[in-house]
Amino acid sequence: MISDNKTQHLGTIYRLVEQFELISRTDLAKLSGFAPASITNLTKSLIDNKFILERSVQNNTSRGRPAVGLSVSNFFWQLLCFTLSPEKIEISLCELNGKPIQSKEYPLLEKDYPILDEYTLICLKDFFWHSPLEESRILAVSVSVIGRINAHKTEIIQLGQTELHCPIITTLQNHFERPILLNEHFQLWLFTESTLGSLIGNDNVIFLQLDDSVNLSVLLRGSLLHQQSKMNVDKMIMPKFSLLSDEANAIDCNEIEKYQLKNQITFSAIVRLIDKHLPNNLCHQNEKIQFLCEQIELEHPEALRILSHISDNLAYVLMNLINIFSTEKIMLNSPLLQIKHKLFEQIQAKLGKNLLIDNHIDLVSSQYDWNDTLIACSAIKQGIYEGNLIKDIIQL
Repeated sequence: MISDNKTQHLGTIYRLVEQFELISRTDLAKLSGFAPASITNLTKSLIDNKFILERSVQNNTSRGRPAVGLSVSNFFWQLLCFTLSPEKIEISLCELNGKPIQSKEYPLLEKDYPILDEYTLICLKDFFWHSPLEESRILAVSVSVIGRINAHKTEIIQLGQTELHCPIITTLQNHFERPILLNEHFQLWLFTESTLGSLIGNDNVIFLQLDDSVNLSVLLRGSLLHQQSKMNVDKMIMPKFSLLSDEANAIDCNEIEKYQLKNQITFSAIVRLIDKHLPNNLCHQNEKIQFLCEQIELEHPEALRILSHISDNLAYVLMNLINIFSTEKIMLNSPLLQIKHKLFEQIQAKLGKNLLIDNHIDLVSSQYDWNDTLIACSAIKQGIYEGNLIKDIIQL
C-alpha cells in the first residue's frame, strides 16, 4: 500500500520532470527538497511504470560518459478524452503529454440527447474501429462537458441550455476499468490556463467563457474566489442598451428574466438576433455564429448592431467586476474570438469610457481553442500531478 505522502511526492516529481523536459536527479532533489535517496526511489517507481524515462545527454565540454537526464515518457500510456458540446462529440486519443494521436468528431442531434450515454458509446466503438488500440495502455478517461454536471461528478445534467439526465460514468465504467473523470469544460479550461497556459504567475484575473452559457471566475491574489471555480452571473440584470435588448430574450421570459445576462448574450440569445436581422437558411447554431462573424468582418450594418449589443453587455459586467476586484487582466474564451480584433476594440473602448479607475486593463484571448484536446487532458494531468492516477497504476 502506497502512503499518501509518497503519492503526492510521485506527482511532484513527475510534474517537475514534465516542466523542465529534461532534468537530472541532482536538480530534482534541489527543486523538490527531497533527499537524494528519496529521489532515487521515486524516479525508479516512475520509470518502472513508464511515466518517465532516462535519456543520455552528451556534454560538449567533456569527453567523459554522457550525463543521464529524466524526461516524460510518451511512448506507453495514452489518454482517452471526450469533449461533449451541444452539436458534436469529439473523441481524442492522446499521448501522456496531451498531444493528439488520433481525433474524430461525431455530429450530435437533439434527438440523441435522451440517449447521450449510449450514443457516446456508439461513437466510441466507431472510433476504436478506425483507431484500434490496446485498452490496457489507457491511463484514464476524461469527459469534458460544455454544460453542467451533478455535484458527485457522475452525471451530465445539462448540455448547453438543455436539461437532461445522462449517467455517463456508469455507462462508461461498464467498458473501462481505468478511472473516468467527468468535469465541466469551463473548470478544465480554467485549470489549463492557470497552470499550463499564458497566465501562470498572474494574481488578479477575470476568466470569462461565452458560448451556450456565461461562465465566469475571478482569480484574486493568486487564489480562486469561489471554491467551485465559477461565479453565477447568469441572472445579473443588464440595462436596456438598445432595441436589441428586447429582441434577444425568449418569448416566454417574464419582465424580470428578459434582461438577465443569460437571455441577452448566450448563443441562444445571439441566434435569435441573427435570425431576425440576418435572415439565413442555416440549421445549426455554430453555423449561425460563424455566419455572424463573417458578416461582422464584411461590416454588415445589422451584424455590427449585434456586435455592439454583445460588447455593451460584456463591458457592463466586466466594468462592475473590475471596480470590485481591482482586476489587472481579463481572459476571454469564445467561438466569437473569430472577430477578436473588433470585439476587443469595442469592449476596451467601453471599459475606458465607464471605468472609475485609471489603470489599464489587459484584455487577452485564451491560448487554447475552445475544443483543444489539452483542456480535456488537463483533468488527467491534474490527477497525475496529485499522484492519484500514478498510485492507481503502481497498485495494479
